[in-house]
Parts: sequence; structure tokens; C-alpha cells
Amino acid sequence: MNNNDLIKNLKLGFMGTPSFAVPILESLIEDNYYIDYVYTQSGRPAGRGMKSKNSIIYDVAKKNNIEVRVPKKLDDEEFSFLTERVVDIIIVAAYGLILPERILTIPKFGCLNVHGSLLPKWRGAAPIQRSIMAGDEKTGISFMVMEKGLDTGPVILQKEIKIGKKDNFLKIHDSLSSLAAETISKTVKEYIEGKLPIEKQNNAEATYADKIEKYETKINWNLTASEIRNLIYSISPKPGAWTITKEGKRLKILSASIQEIEGEEGVLLNNQFVGCGLKSLKIIEVQPEGKKIMLFDDYLRGKNFLTSERIFD
Repeated sequence: MNNNDLIKNLKLGFMGTPSFAVPILESLIEDNYYIDYVYTQSGRPAGRGMKSKNSIIYDVAKKNNIEVRVPKKLDDEEFSFLTERVVDIIIVAAYGLILPERILTIPKFGCLNVHGSLLPKWRGAAPIQRSIMAGDEKTGISFMVMEKGLDTGPVILQKEIKIGKKDNFLKIHDSLSSLAAETISKTVKEYIEGKLPIEKQNNAEATYADKIEKYETKINWNLTASEIRNLIYSISPKPGAWTITKEGKRLKILSASIQEIEGEEGVLLNNQFVGCGLKSLKIIEVQPEGKKIMLFDDYLRGKNFLTSERIFD
């Protein structure tokens, strides 16, 4: 718990929605930052009635007696609210709505975004997935002062982590969220005190992390084993990379390793490898439609698939 006088006198706003933002908000609360309000989006429809549930951030804010606002858009009404309830700084972590330029200038110290990549690499909606998909060996957290462009603002601090060969989206997501939570309190304090360098991004080095589209999650066995492996880990466990079996059923593949053996695309090889456009994959974990995650070995025992047979489309 932090009793620093500067922190005690600061007034913060917070904007975030998914689980990635939760440890960050909780860290600020634990360190005695005064959070005047929290903005979040409504949760996705769930259950039999497909009713919208509160986001996880909504529940955290309510638990800590913080006012919560859930607007569908940041319109004139929200601009008026934010102008009346002016704070020193707004922390933004995976909020999900683009902040209009007129809102960015309301807080005395602007809006500080917590972004899951080493900017200017992977600006945009899906930085963690795109980083793993591209085969990057490292990623990290960037604390960025927001401006009008998409993740183009100056960076005040970056923290880096390695991406291991067995690290999937969930592992990196949780690691980055924890890293941001561990760093956020000191970062806000030192930024307000003017102790952090404000460095412009090199736009020439920028890459973009577009939202993952449904069509991208289907495995194309004509791709190289490396490309398919990277796809699998970039969206595992959810939504999951999938293929269609020879039985016409969908099968998610959640983990795999690259093998040097060559084979035809989607064909079952010796040692339960599957051929790709270049080299092959040893499938480790799968999830059949409507069933739990299981080892590929166990999945094959219940099938009559033959070696040298095309089992995946």
C-alpha cells in the first residue's frame, strides 16, 4: 500500500473492459490512488436468454464503491460528464472504444494508455495475437500518452518479455497484464513528476494488429508447419484454430510442435504427425466439437484413421 502524498492528492479516471484491465485497476486501488470513475463496456450476451452481463471491470469497480459508466458511445453527454468531473489523468487499458480527441485533452496530464506490444510494433486491436502469429520472440507493455491517431502517441515506458515456444495467447495475455499491474503505480507517479522521457514513435517502423477475423482461425494445411504452429498458439485456447476432419466435424487444435518430416497437407503420417505445406506438425492437444480438451493420442484412439490418409481438410 502506497502512502505517497502525491498519490493521495491525485484524482484518476479509469477506462477498461476485459480481464486484461482488472489487475491494473486493482493495483491502482491497492496503492491508494483515488479513482473518481470507471468507464467500461457492457459484457457480451451470455446464458440462455443471451442477456448482456456486466463486464468484469464493472464488478471490480462496484466492489470498491467506484462510480461506473457504461455508455455505448462517447457522445456529448459523456463529454459533459468528463468535463464536469475533471481528473488529473485517465488510465486506459483495453477499453474498446476510441476516445475522441476532445476527451483526450480534458485531464491535466492527458490519457495514459496501457498497450500490449512494444510500440510502434503492433498498433491496434489484437497486438498479442498478431505478435505470436508473426513468430515474434519478444513482446511487452507500452505506456503511451494518447493522441488522435491509433496508438501513435509518445511512449513514456516499455517493459519487455520473451515469447517462449510453448507460450500461447492466454499465457502472454496474463503475463503482460501482470507486468502492467506491477508497473502502473510507479509509472503514473513518475510521469506526473516529470521523471519519464516522452519519446515520439517512429511511424516508419509501425506495424498494425488488426482484429482477428473468423476466417483466419481455420487452419490452411498448405501453409508451412511454422505458420500453422504460430496460428495455433496465437489464438489458443480461445477462439482456437480449427480444422475439418474427414468425418466432416470441427476439431480445435490447441498445441503442436514442428517436425522436420515432410508429408502431404492434412495427411496423417507415422508417429501421429500431420503433413503441412512445408515440414509437419506433431499435434499435442485438441478439442472436438462439444467435448473437453484432450490429448491428440487419445483422440486418435477413438478413430479409424489410417496412416497416409488425409484426415484434415
